[in-house]
Amino acid sequence: MSVEENLKPSILLISPSDIESDIKKIEEELKIIHNDSDDKILKLKEDVQRLWNFVEWLKIAQVQGIWKSKTCRYSDNGKCNAWNVNEPEKLGLPSEVIEVDSNSSKHVIVDKFPNFCIACPLYEAKAKRS
Repeated sequence: MSVEENLKPSILLISPSDIESDIKKIEEELKIIHNDSDDKILKLKEDVQRLWNFVEWLKIAQVQGIWKSKTCRYSDNGKCNAWNVNEPEKLGLPSEVIEVDSNSSKHVIVDKFPNFCIACPLYEAKAKRS
């Protein structure tokens, strides 16, 4: 091959309508991606809002647990005497919130874990001192 042959331009004929068609396809794909993204973002925002609402309810429940742990007649020196929790691990209670007394009964230290009191059916207010 001669130098002159190498210098000849290679010409490829492309129709502008072909390019326009390709551009339109790309634009459509971008619109779909954009719409999908908007839908996903909206769904994520809704999910986040639901989580915030749930956290607010958890805070309310936590306050109730703290209040009950302080005002329950069965709470003695920060320990719940209403329940003997034989298998705390099955209830998901951490070992550091369990106290074993002299007769091997296991009680929850509600000062450390007031959430235990949130839904307690045995709650009774302490008797008022006169």
